[in-house]
Amino acid sequence: MKHKDENLYLKKIAAWLEQLRFRKQLFGGVSEQEVWKKIEELNELYEAALKAERVRYDTLIAYFKRIGKEPTEELTADD
Repeated sequence: MKHKDENLYLKKIAAWLEQLRFRKQLFGGVSEQEVWKKIEELNELYEAALKAERVRYDTLIAYFKRIGKEPTEELTADD
């Protein structure tokens, strides 16, 4: 069962990657500084997605500890 925010973050990353463009330089292809800037932006997107996923997992773990049951396949499967 995929969480709606998970899809939102993945769609945001995919859209960012589709829009990714580098300015060309006369010598050397693309600006190394610009490449590092884009890598930093991508890393921030992945960190936000990871943070949201950690919150989701922590919430699920706390819930199942509270009710004293193991999660079922239905609740943990990626549909």
